[in-house]
Amino acid sequence: MRKWGLLVVFILIWPMIGLLGCQRHQPANQQVTESDSSWYLYQVNHHNASNISRLKFYTDKTVSVQNIRFFSSKTGSNMLNSDFANPSFKLNADGKEIIINTAHPKMIIALKKSYQHQINGYTLRGYRVIYQGSNYQLGQVVRVNRAAVKKFQKQQTKHVAQQQNVSDRLGKKLMTHLQPVPAKAKATAQLGSQKISGGYNYQTIIHRSRAYGHLDINDQGHFTNTLYIRAPQDNPLAKTDNPVIWQQQTVSGYLRALYGKLYLQPLNQLIIKYYTAGQNPQNPVVKSLHLVTNSPKYGTNIKVARTRIERQSDKLLLFNEDLQVWNKNSSHGLALVPTSQKLAALNDQYQVLYQHYLTLKKNPIASNADLRQFVGAIAANNDSTIAGIGVNMNGNYSIDQKVADFQGVDKKGNKQPLMQYLVFIEPAVMQEKKSGWSVSTKAGNFLIFGVLQQKLYLLEQPDTDSLTTTWVPFRNFPLRLPTANITWN
Repeated sequence: MRKWGLLVVFILIWPMIGLLGCQRHQPANQQVTESDSSWYLYQVNHHNASNISRLKFYTDKTVSVQNIRFFSSKTGSNMLNSDFANPSFKLNADGKEIIINTAHPKMIIALKKSYQHQINGYTLRGYRVIYQGSNYQLGQVVRVNRAAVKKFQKQQTKHVAQQQNVSDRLGKKLMTHLQPVPAKAKATAQLGSQKISGGYNYQTIIHRSRAYGHLDINDQGHFTNTLYIRAPQDNPLAKTDNPVIWQQQTVSGYLRALYGKLYLQPLNQLIIKYYTAGQNPQNPVVKSLHLVTNSPKYGTNIKVARTRIERQSDKLLLFNEDLQVWNKNSSHGLALVPTSQKLAALNDQYQVLYQHYLTLKKNPIASNADLRQFVGAIAANNDSTIAGIGVNMNGNYSIDQKVADFQGVDKKGNKQPLMQYLVFIEPAVMQEKKSGWSVSTKAGNFLIFGVLQQKLYLLEQPDTDSLTTTWVPFRNFPLRLPTANITWN
C-alpha cells in the first residue's frame, strides 16, 4: 500500500514538475525593460555616484534617457534620437544586452553580475554593466535614507563653492607655475644637417573630432604646439566641419635629437575647454582652464602620447599615436606645412583667454547667439534647467527672429518695452507631455527667452487659445556665467 501511495503522489506532482521545468527564466535584459520603475545608469568614483543617467522604458519600445546630477533630480538633459524624439530600444537574443538607438553613437549596455549597495544615501539593486567600454552600474532605488541624501547634497554644494573660490584665486597667478626649459637640456632645432625652426600648420582627427594644429619652433629648439579641437562630427564624411569649438590644447617644451629624429619634450600643457551646448563659436564661453606641468619637483603630469618629427622625402612629418591622419589609407604621419603665421607663446595665449573669460563672465550677452549660449551654460550646470525650467539644448532653436515681432503686454494691457535680445529654445519634454512654460509659434512650441537691461525674461502665454503674450522677469537671477574651473596639475 505504501508503494501504491507513493506512486499516486508521484503521478500527481509529475505534471507540476514538468510545467515548472518548461517555464523559461526571463532574460535579464527583458527584466530591466519590462519594469515599471526607473533605472539609473551610473559610475562610482571615490565612493560617490557620477555620470548618472535615468532610464524609463515604455511599452511602445521607446525609452526616456536623461543625464542628471543626483538620483533625486527631477529634470535633466535628454538623450534623443536623430529625429529629436525618445529613442527606440532592442534586446539581444542572449538576454545580456540592451541597445538604445540614440543619435550617434548608440547606447549599448552589456549586463553582467547582479549587485546591491548603498551610495549617497540610496540603496540600489540591479546589474553591474559595461557601457562605453567602462564599468557602470544599472540599478533601481529600493530604499532612501533622506537624512544621508540631504547631507551628501549639502556637501556637494559646499564643495562646488570651494572650488569656485580656489579657481578665482588661482586664475590670476596660474602662469607663475610655468616650467622653463632647463639650462642643461640638450635642445636643438637641427634635424640631420638642416635647421627646421619656423612655423608649421597641420590637421588631424582625434576620435570623431577634426582638429587643426600649429607648431612654432625657435632657433634654440624650443617649441609651442597649439591644437584647436572641434566638437565631434555627426557625419565623419561631411565636407564642412562641426563649427562648435570643444577644446584648445597648447604644449610648450624643447626638441631633443634621438635616433635621427626630433622628439618633443613637453614641460607645460594648457588645456582650455568650452561649453558646447548652444555655443556661439564666434564668442565661446570658457568652461575650464587647466595647466599641467612636468618638473623634477612635481613629477611627470602631462599625459600626452610621445610625439616626434621626421623627415621623409624632403617633407616634415609629425607622429603621435593619439592623432590620426585624415586619410585613413595613409600610414604616414601628419604633414607639417610651413607658414609665415606665428602664434603667441603659451603664457600670452593664457592671458588673452583669461581676459576673455573675465569679460564674458561679467557681460555675457551682446547678441541673440550669446543669449542661447548663456542659457546652455547655465543649464549645463543645473541638470539641463534654468531657474527650474527644463531646456533641450540639443533640440530645435532659433536666433534669427526680430525682437519687434514679440511685443509683450502687461497685466494692465499696456505694451511692454521691446527686448534687446531673444532666442527660441525647445523645452525639455517628458514622454507625451508639453512644457507649461512654452509658447505656441508657427514652428512649434518653444521657450522664448529675452534680455533687457541686464535682466533675463521669459515670454509667457496666459491663455493657450489667445495670441496675447507677456514678458515675465526672472527674480533674483543675475546675468552671470558660471565660474570656470581653473586648476594646476
